[in-house]
Amino acid sequence: MHKENILIVGGYGEVGGKIAKLLLPKYQNRVWIAGRSIEKARQFCAQQNNLATPIQLDVTKAINGHQLTNIALVIMCLEQENTQFAALCLQEGIKYIDISASYSFLQKLELLNPLAVKHNTTAVLSVGLAPGLTNLMAMHVAQQFSSLEKLHISILLGAGDSHGATAIHWILNQLNNSYTIAHQNDKQEITNFTNKRVVDFMGIGNRSLYQFNFSDQHILSKHLPSSRIITRLGFDVEWLNLLVSLIQKSRLSIVLKWQWLKNILASLIQKTKIGSSICALKIEATGKKQQEEISVSLTFVENDESLVTAKIAALVARKMLEQKHPSGTYHIEELFNLEVLEEQFDIPTVDIKHHQQ
Repeated sequence: MHKENILIVGGYGEVGGKIAKLLLPKYQNRVWIAGRSIEKARQFCAQQNNLATPIQLDVTKAINGHQLTNIALVIMCLEQENTQFAALCLQEGIKYIDISASYSFLQKLELLNPLAVKHNTTAVLSVGLAPGLTNLMAMHVAQQFSSLEKLHISILLGAGDSHGATAIHWILNQLNNSYTIAHQNDKQEITNFTNKRVVDFMGIGNRSLYQFNFSDQHILSKHLPSSRIITRLGFDVEWLNLLVSLIQKSRLSIVLKWQWLKNILASLIQKTKIGSSICALKIEATGKKQQEEISVSLTFVENDESLVTAKIAALVARKMLEQKHPSGTYHIEELFNLEVLEEQFDIPTVDIKHHQQ
């Protein structure tokens, strides 16, 4: 039986809804909107002139493969606790996209590679702004070097943007966690939102950014093992960066371990607009091209972080449905390059500076 439908889990959420709207013009009546609330799914589909189909699906509970009949592709827009649902998709021969930013979870998905190969299907991970676009930009910059020494990934989010609840909770959860950065034989324990670096974003100005446990730095270190790769996060409102940093230094973030308080704060963040909707990425790298010392930078500036993620996910979805890809689990940079995104964005050129020795 030829499978043709697209299932978006979390399809009525901030990112999932935008992915659906981007796919519907080409795939009318082939998009299924899934989530725990059938009412929210129905309401969303009604807003799309019922060109999408609502279904109730709770991926935290056991799901029968028959519920996925006629599904060609699943786009996962929720943070999951385990890989049971992803494994079920692959067992059914369904293509799978995941926009999760959690490296610990992505590592679990990587382990499903033999399952994907066995059932002749493909999973694409790290699909979004970060990880995702950051991976593609970093690999593009790395290609300018014969020997890459250090690579900085800087992520600037607009404090006034409409971030989804999943993204906000993920960032808040990270504030009480530390992570390890490995470079050759050196391992460093890093506390999230520490180790400030001031970054100049074109058209925006200087902002204070802090090390943060985005998965891109871990994934890219596998491709670039001799290079030190560091990802930092900051917001467009500078006093907010300094406030969060102060909270970290004073250990006040420990109160976020109380779930009820974290829920209140997440709700306030969604409702309060203190900045803009801008999102920006900057990749800065140093190393050598042949025997010459060079530095290379690449900057991306857009509005609406969730729409950027949705555009990337929708583009990858179209490519997976229309083109043949190797079986297995892959991060986005293993199947695609930065040039592919020129269909969706104005991709800037790299800025290369030559340094006299």
